Amino acid sequence: MRKRLSFRLGLTLMAGGLTLGLSAPAATIEVTTPLPRGEVRWTRDNVYVLNGLVHALSGTELHIEAGTVIKGRDLGTDAMQRGGLVITRGAKIFAEGTPTQPIIMTAEADELNGNLDIYDRGLWGGLVVLGRTVLNGAADTTGNVAVPVYDVYEGLPDVQIEGEFVHRFGGTDDEDNSGVIRYVSIRHGGARIEQNKEINGLTMGAVGRGTTIEFVEAYAIADDGFEWFGGTVNTRYLVSAFNDDDSFDADQGYSGKNQFWFFIQSPDAQNYGFELNGEVSGTTGDTPRRPYSTFQAYNVTGIGAGAENPAVGEDNDVFRIREFSTPGIYNGIFTDFSRRGVRIDEKSGQFLTDGTLQLTHNLWWGFPGGNTVENLAVDERARVLFTESGRMNRIEDPRLRGISREADGGLDPRPATGSPALDPANVKAVPDDGFYTPVNYVGAFGAGNWAADWTALSQYGILTASGGYNPVPRPPSSGGGEAPILTAVREASGLRLTWTGGVAPFKVLRRAAVAGGGWVEVGTTSEPTFQVPVEGAEGYFRVESAQ
Repeated sequence: MRKRLSFRLGLTLMAGGLTLGLSAPAATIEVTTPLPRGEVRWTRDNVYVLNGLVHALSGTELHIEAGTVIKGRDLGTDAMQRGGLVITRGAKIFAEGTPTQPIIMTAEADELNGNLDIYDRGLWGGLVVLGRTVLNGAADTTGNVAVPVYDVYEGLPDVQIEGEFVHRFGGTDDEDNSGVIRYVSIRHGGARIEQNKEINGLTMGAVGRGTTIEFVEAYAIADDGFEWFGGTVNTRYLVSAFNDDDSFDADQGYSGKNQFWFFIQSPDAQNYGFELNGEVSGTTGDTPRRPYSTFQAYNVTGIGAGAENPAVGEDNDVFRIREFSTPGIYNGIFTDFSRRGVRIDEKSGQFLTDGTLQLTHNLWWGFPGGNTVENLAVDERARVLFTESGRMNRIEDPRLRGISREADGGLDPRPATGSPALDPANVKAVPDDGFYTPVNYVGAFGAGNWAADWTALSQYGILTASGGYNPVPRPPSSGGGEAPILTAVREASGLRLTWTGGVAPFKVLRRAAVAGGGWVEVGTTSEPTFQVPVEGAEGYFRVESAQ
């Protein structure tokens, strides 16, 4: 009987390596607020220019074709004049790019030919998605006592458009669905509206777990790369690069699941790797409000602003865990920061004691004050993370293949052969719940480089061109155990496929397009690896177990 494994891998392959091609746009479409209600379609043969802040209202479904370019135009310094896109409560966005045709959201000044400096920031706003999940509090005084609690996006006015309060978020539906955001690169944005009130790269306010967010990059943003204000949305394959504040920021009871996050910071502008608040910043009182901020992230690689120049980042610590925050961070690599490791506020210390705040199975290395417990633990509360052996926070060189912040192709965040990140004994098993992908390495990358092709890091030549592959996330098999994983790594003589799961012998099949056409057998093997030649511009592979 033949048993079919539940995985597939799609790649676009060119003779010179994995590449991205963007066709010249046929027209420029000027977009003003609000978008029409109903179905709106943006296609890749146009460039869409956002004139100030553009809103998709309740009942609007915005469908964005793969390869589409969207540019933000600031009309002034007023909050409503900053170029950006807001998906309001009840609206949906379906931004579904591909590895070779990502959706690019950038500034009007970006000609997509390298005319901008790689660190240019703040040239427009960003993408804001607002939903209806439960919040544990609000900065808005009226929203904080409302039933249900709602908040107003920081720095934006509480205005109505066509009878809707377009900047409010929060509600009662943790399953809320705001659509799909996949293979989207958000570049050169970030708008500082007021002191400590900004538009980030991707901002999520009370976004529900019915929303799909994966393969998203926030690049050269003038504030945080990604920020969650509450919400339950799950994410995977996020890239936060060269942003002028925190790489990841969470507040107000965010409780989603996450896997495969990568961030790198620049010497000229940065802050914490993670800044995590359980509630609204500055909350008083000693009793936390529910829902708690219990989000989890597995397989994170974080590269700081550079250990060689500790003066560049006064707050370039890896973690700043503020009031009532209870994250779980597992299987991470944290290296090359200009400051220290972990700072835990007193009001979050209780969660460290009772075991709900978890930082375990992580590798730490490359800190200018020393790779020591005394330097990594900013306060006494954080010391237990490094002194209790069961937490598996190892101070050891992860041996990444290359760190670079220039357009020299030298950034390669994959662990080199012999790295402790590749030792399965250092890995915490992920929950078998249908979301997480089991892997046998620490950090965001194994042998393959899923950030190749579609990111600005890749297109600007900062990221290595080798090792590119495009994973298709799949849930665990119905029989339990590890989910099958199929990866591909480019070699001089072809493409090396490697997989987990299933029973030998294996049959390898290929077809030329993602849809249509039959699968053609290219070979059989008794080992969970097989080399195939590179043929044509595009190829999709499947592995079957035959018994």
